[in-house]
Amino acid sequence: MSEPSLIREILTLGNELKSTLEEEFIALSEKNLDHLETVQVRKVDLLQSIQAQWPQDVAGGEDDAEPPVQVTEDPLWNEARTLLNECKAAHIRNDLLLKRQLEVVRTVLSSLTQRSADNHSALYDKMGRMRRKR
Repeated sequence: MSEPSLIREILTLGNELKSTLEEEFIALSEKNLDHLETVQVRKVDLLQSIQAQWPQDVAGGEDDAEPPVQVTEDPLWNEARTLLNECKAAHIRNDLLLKRQLEVVRTVLSSLTQRSADNHSALYDKMGRMRRKR
């Protein structure tokens, strides 16, 4: 694939990823788990496609390759990097929201299980029989 078409392909995939991350944020905010699952699958596919398209010499993966001077100075490559950095920031934002929601769920579960354990001990005596009301 020629360099200009490669950059266009990466930019297209990056824009799709950015909109998918926005969609993921909305699904997380609305707690729409069914939609979130489909968005997750699409996000992973896009990330794999971007990784497959991204040239290894741009990423610094090949030691014996010539330094990609024209690639690193190309404004389209800079645009692609900027777009992917925006995607990274959106992914971090979504991750923080998800972690916050998980912490709320853990707190609620802990509260409910602690309460049910307390109620359990108040209903039964040490022998496992129903306590009599005093």
